[in-house]
Amino acid sequence: MNIDEIKLIIKLGRIHFLVAGFILYLLGVLLAVILFNQFSWDRFIWGYAVLLPAHLMVNYSNEYFDRKVDRFSKPTNFSGGSGVLLSHPELQHFAKYFSLVMILISLILGFTFSYLYNSPIIFLLAISGNLLGWFYSAPPLKFSYRGFGEIATVLSGFLVPGLGYAAITGVINIQFIIFSIPIMLSYILFILSVEIPDRESDQEGGKNTLIVRYGYTKALTVMVIASALASTTFLLLPSQIFYPINLDIMALLSAIPLISALWALVNRNGGQNILNKSAARNVNALILFILLANIYFIYNLIK
Repeated sequence: MNIDEIKLIIKLGRIHFLVAGFILYLLGVLLAVILFNQFSWDRFIWGYAVLLPAHLMVNYSNEYFDRKVDRFSKPTNFSGGSGVLLSHPELQHFAKYFSLVMILISLILGFTFSYLYNSPIIFLLAISGNLLGWFYSAPPLKFSYRGFGEIATVLSGFLVPGLGYAAITGVINIQFIIFSIPIMLSYILFILSVEIPDRESDQEGGKNTLIVRYGYTKALTVMVIASALASTTFLLLPSQIFYPINLDIMALLSAIPLISALWALVNRNGGQNILNKSAARNVNALILFILLANIYFIYNLIK
């Protein structure tokens, strides 16, 4: 394997997506540290070691199973695939089998973590996450082709921070379950945004996404409603069980993707280029919200 092949393999994996996954994992970790006043580098690293191969699996398996659909799309930073398998089909088998190896590694590490720290929830989360990630585009379930892709992605807003939370605490409790509701609502914005540039290619390739079924206006409206509900939910959560976290600040931070979603809806008739820019801004706004929430949590810990 030469340096050019290595570069193609890295590009194929769309490694930049790992950053978004890590900050979402970190959100769960920091929530646990604030609420329980405990932290362990071992548990933190072990937990991410379970997540990392699972996340890589999602990237590579989606590239493999979506390669026919990607023929009709133009790659962006967050949609349309990398384009590598279209120009280098000899890497198809690598993408598939590397994904399977990543599943195996994630499950082995998840089982080991659960055994060493007596935290069976970690193994359960690892199994659930790998199943959702693999069957997002893989047969026979093919969630994204059968109208369930949005649900699978929204559930990642529970599973990824849940893994971080459980890595520290060893459990998934009512505090995390309640806190995850606005996060999952926010991830509706993410999945619908990444579907926007791919609407035509998904339609050609047989993907039954919400954008394909209902069009841009309805999808953009759903983004606004989901983002508004996320902000409102933070205001309605029982503040006493999340002390010292100020949920008003969380609601304020969550308004960042809400404002982006509103802007996208208002400018929906500006053409495909404007829609694509709005979609990219939505994704960046969501990442910024999670990043600022992490910074706020860290501030809570050191003040």
